[in-house]
Amino acid sequence: MKKNLHTLGLLALLCTGTTGLLTSCSDSNDTPKTTPGTDAGTSYVIAAMDDGTSYLITAPSLDEGTVTVRGMGTEVLGGSYWVFKNHKYIFSLVYNKGGAGTGASYYLNATGKPTEKYSYEFNRITSYGTWGDKVVTVSTGNSKTTDAQGNIAQALLFNYLDENTGGQTEGSIDAENFLGNGEKVTFAGLEEANGKLYTSVVPMGMSLYGIAKWPDKVTDHELIAKADGGSASGSYTAGVIPSTQYPDRAYIAIYSGTSFAEKPVIASTDRIGFACGRMRSQYYQTIWAADNGDLYVFSPGYGRTFTSSADLKKVTGTKPSGVVRIRKGETDFDPDYYVNFEEIGTKHPIFRCWHISDCHFLLQLYSEGVDGMKKGKDAIVNELAVFDAEKKTVVPVTGLPSDLAGFGGEPYGENGAMYIAVTVTGGDKPAFYKIDTVTGRAHKGLVIDAESVATAGKLTIQK
Repeated sequence: MKKNLHTLGLLALLCTGTTGLLTSCSDSNDTPKTTPGTDAGTSYVIAAMDDGTSYLITAPSLDEGTVTVRGMGTEVLGGSYWVFKNHKYIFSLVYNKGGAGTGASYYLNATGKPTEKYSYEFNRITSYGTWGDKVVTVSTGNSKTTDAQGNIAQALLFNYLDENTGGQTEGSIDAENFLGNGEKVTFAGLEEANGKLYTSVVPMGMSLYGIAKWPDKVTDHELIAKADGGSASGSYTAGVIPSTQYPDRAYIAIYSGTSFAEKPVIASTDRIGFACGRMRSQYYQTIWAADNGDLYVFSPGYGRTFTSSADLKKVTGTKPSGVVRIRKGETDFDPDYYVNFEEIGTKHPIFRCWHISDCHFLLQLYSEGVDGMKKGKDAIVNELAVFDAEKKTVVPVTGLPSDLAGFGGEPYGENGAMYIAVTVTGGDKPAFYKIDTVTGRAHKGLVIDAESVATAGKLTIQK
């Protein structure tokens, strides 16, 4: 996900600070970023679902009115994730559980109707983002490398979907011992800033291959599973270490070129745990660049959910939910910056987050705190807040409906506000709520006549 290239637009709020003491989060040249205006050449595009069918529908505003998918929407591939790219295309990416992923891109034709451009098929998705003119999907899987015992090394698998040609290429790199600690890894989120690509590197324990090749990297042999266990995406086999030995560290890989084949610079910190939101097999992006190029790295403190049982010992994390940063032009964490979210605002850990503009971020929180986080897929995450990274303040979002059921996939921001799709339990149709990033107050806007709404963004009509 990338704030200007898909579902997040830009806002006009400015960070202020004491001259000589605080650095503004606005661009260094103080030139405000803009999004296309809603005029004859642009339109809001909304991804929605009704009666098991996915649609794209257009609207002139997200602030008011009602639109319907019935007879008005364009039937499309039902995306698990939606990526807006360069105000030209919206990509639908389908997870398909453990199977191969599928996808398609859409544009607005000369009449303003969403129209398919290209279709794609790729490896399953655990994370995704953009890099240059490509939409990139990320997953882990078997490599072509085996040891003498037949143990298969794990790899990071990439698919590069070209927005202009519809072409796609594949790539892979070793996931084993990526950080030098013997563990296999995955990536969570891709963030373009400062002419570089940043990704959160999430350690995932040691495979049979890893334990055989780097036995000295096993910190405690009691961590090795003695029998098969777990379920679904959390299943594991005997002989592996199924969760990380390092839950209380965060790692960021910094790429300066155009390919994951290059060797990145690795920044690490022990002030927070690994940086990603988790839901089953999905790794949600929690790293975002402010408008001035500073990279903010958020952690839910999810390692605290790794608890031992009678059958399996795990290393349990201790770090609370927090945020650190890497200054623009730097390749290590700022030693003077840290915020503990469990000491401010509602004191709840984050589940997901998104950059709004300048130094403002929208936080989605575990409504029942750390205990709620430990419920996994059953966790309640219906609480929102606005974080000012410069002031280090959290403002809870108010004005959401009392019968709130949940949110759409990705919010969209522009002109000093954030829009997020909201569903309720009382029978009303889904609607976009507009959140003021200063006050945190939410107001009901556009209503969608559909069962659910994923996201919205803005596209330019292609003549």
